[in-house]
Amino acid sequence: MSIPNTNMHPNQFGAGSLSAPFSKRLDIATLATDADALDCLYLTYSDDVIPGGNPEVTPKAATVTVDGNGAGTQGRLTIKIKNYDANTGTANSDVSFTIDFDGAKSGWSSGAAVANSLKDVIDLLNADDAGGTSGKLLRGIKAHIGPGGLYGMYLQTAAMFQDLAETYIKPAGIGYTGCLKRDMEVDTLDSDYLVYWRLGMPEARDRSLLKLLDLYGAIGTDTGCTVYVVRDDVEDYVIPTGTWATDFANYEIVYQVAAASLPAVSGSSSNSVEHNPAFAGAERGPLAVIVKGDTGTSQTVNLVARLQKVVF
Repeated sequence: MSIPNTNMHPNQFGAGSLSAPFSKRLDIATLATDADALDCLYLTYSDDVIPGGNPEVTPKAATVTVDGNGAGTQGRLTIKIKNYDANTGTANSDVSFTIDFDGAKSGWSSGAAVANSLKDVIDLLNADDAGGTSGKLLRGIKAHIGPGGLYGMYLQTAAMFQDLAETYIKPAGIGYTGCLKRDMEVDTLDSDYLVYWRLGMPEARDRSLLKLLDLYGAIGTDTGCTVYVVRDDVEDYVIPTGTWATDFANYEIVYQVAAASLPAVSGSSSNSVEHNPAFAGAERGPLAVIVKGDTGTSQTVNLVARLQKVVF
C-alpha cells in the first residue's frame, strides 16, 4: 500500500522530536457562549459483524442524538445502529440504545441505562452488551473523553447539554464524532460559569508524563474568576455529587491563579509556572484546565498552554 503524500512529507524531511515543547490554544468568546463549547465525548463506530451474530440483523452504520431535556429536565443520549438483513438485503428498523442523565448509574437493561457522570456514559458505551435481543450490537461503539470533559462531570443538571440532531458516527480509524456540548449559560456550579479544557498530547485522555511550561492569556474583565489546572485521571475518579466544593476537592491541583493575575504573555516571571524544561516538574496526565467565573456574558477566555512530553 502506498503512503499518502500528506504522510510522506514529515517522514522525509526534518528532525522532529517527541520531547519538543508544543502549544495548545483555547479561545472562548464568553463563558456563556454555546457556540464555543467543547465536546465532552468522542465516539467511533465499527460495523464489524459480531461472531455468532444473526445475519438477519447485520450492522451497517451508527448515529448519535442528544436531547438536552429528554429525560424530563435532564439530558438523554441515544445511539442508533442502522442495520439490514444480509439474507434479503432489506433495511431493518434501527436498534436503539438510550442513556438518561437523571439518576445514579444503572447497568444496561433492554437497551436502556442511566448515568450520573461522564465516566458512567463512557463505561456504558464501551460495554459489550446492552441487553435485549440485539444488545451486542453496542460493542461496535467506542467512547472516549472529549476535550471539554471531566470524568467526574455531574450530569443531573437540567438542560445541561445542547441538543444534537441525529448525526452519523465516524468509523474507527477515520476520526472522532464529538458530542455532548455543554450549554455554557445553563450549566453552572456554585452559581458560577465554567470552561473545561483538557491538555492531552494529542489525546484528551492522555495519561503520559507532562511538563506544563507555561499558561498565559486573558480572561475578560477578570472579576471573580480563577484559572485552575488539575489532574483528571480516570483512576482517581470519585462519584460526583453536583456540589462544587465537594467535587472539586477530589482533584489534585497542579496550578492555580486568579484571572486578574494570569500572565498575559509567554515567559512571564510572575504568577506563572517553571518555564525551563530542565527544572519544570513532571506531572502525570491527563491535565485539565478549569476556568470558573461569576460573570457569563463579559468573561472572554483566551489561553495558551505550552507543554512538553516527558520522554525517557
